[in-house]
Amino acid sequence: MARSQAEKDASHRRIVKAAAAQIRRDGVDAVKVAELMREAGLTHGGFYRHFSSREDLIDEAIDAALTDGSRRADTGESQDPGAELAQIIDGYVSKAHRDNPQVGCAVAALPTDVSRSGSRARHAYSRQVRRYIDRLVGLIRQAEPDTKRDEAVLTLSALVGAVAMSRAVDDPELSDEILARTANALHRRAHEAAG
Repeated sequence: MARSQAEKDASHRRIVKAAAAQIRRDGVDAVKVAELMREAGLTHGGFYRHFSSREDLIDEAIDAALTDGSRRADTGESQDPGAELAQIIDGYVSKAHRDNPQVGCAVAALPTDVSRSGSRARHAYSRQVRRYIDRLVGLIRQAEPDTKRDEAVLTLSALVGAVAMSRAVDDPELSDEILARTANALHRRAHEAAG
């Protein structure tokens, strides 16, 4: 009995992981249950042993994608907040992040899909945005708490927007420019704040 439950749990995790990657890469509408189950190495008929509906899967996969992004973004505590902020900026607006949405940050990959989703997905997205803002507040060198929060929201918005735009444009040079100029501008702001 315990082995059967362990196998079911492992299968459930595989389905959610495959759905989370597909959602980040192709969006919510691209998730087809039969294809997803095949990708997870399971039969289509087994889907309802794990989820009551496709929407339940989508909500759980979005939550998993956001949580996974948070774990990967956590570089640990750095001695120098300025260096940690620079590392976050460079990693986020990188070509590697742009070109690999299936393993990238779900906050950048999913805003449109989540805005049309149910409350569970929106709550998970909001929770992740708050985590990122709070983390940035701790890294930004401003004297006033309100100013730090303003900068954190602006920084996160610039990072997410730059990645989303760089993925959407059809001109590779413009895509690269969006990433590079956003990184330059954010580094310049951080340097000026450190003063």
